[in-house]
Amino acid sequence: MRVILLLAAVSAALAQTSAQDVNFYSIEKEIELGKNLAAKFQADEQAQPDARLQAIGDKLAAKTDGAYQYHFYVYPHVSPEYEPIALPGGPVFIAQSMLPADESETAAILAHAIAHIALRHYTRQQTQRELAEIDRKAAGRVTLSTPAMEIPIRPQFGPFELDADRLAVKLLIDAGYDPQALVRWLESFPVTTGALAFGDRPTPGRRVAAAQQAIEAAR
Repeated sequence: MRVILLLAAVSAALAQTSAQDVNFYSIEKEIELGKNLAAKFQADEQAQPDARLQAIGDKLAAKTDGAYQYHFYVYPHVSPEYEPIALPGGPVFIAQSMLPADESETAAILAHAIAHIALRHYTRQQTQRELAEIDRKAAGRVTLSTPAMEIPIRPQFGPFELDADRLAVKLLIDAGYDPQALVRWLESFPVTTGALAFGDRPTPGRRVAAAQQAIEAAR
């Protein structure tokens, strides 16, 4: 009965807004979740705060709404990494292997991560996962042997990537950086088309085109 009532409440909420916009997490809960995930990742990956990243990130974060405190870390990673790890509430982790020397390109990577956090993509996606879990329980597809749903440390944002790229363009421009640096970073991505749990990740080419459109619109 409780599941049925919860599903009815969720259905009513979804009728008022897009499913991707639903978020079960308050800002306070989101920040606490991010702190816990960051502490685990920092310990597991030997990540360290980075003064250069913090200085660049602070310039970008000053152009957000101020809801979060952003902290930037570097972790040793030899194999190629193409995306920063943006955790809810403000922690950002960057693999040493993906850090460029150019400040504008570094800013582009950080702007993208900040955009994911500012737009609350982690907890919005986690809410979608929880909605799917509720649906499974209501349909009787969950048994005692079903593993509990995990909260991922390495999020896959899939359909949210384009929104993050667009906001990253705005943050870069507002902070005085060249937004074309974002395009150069996206052009470095390998061409892959992987299906994710909540939608397909847009191809690098599609992301480049969307970023260019956002840059043109901002002129």
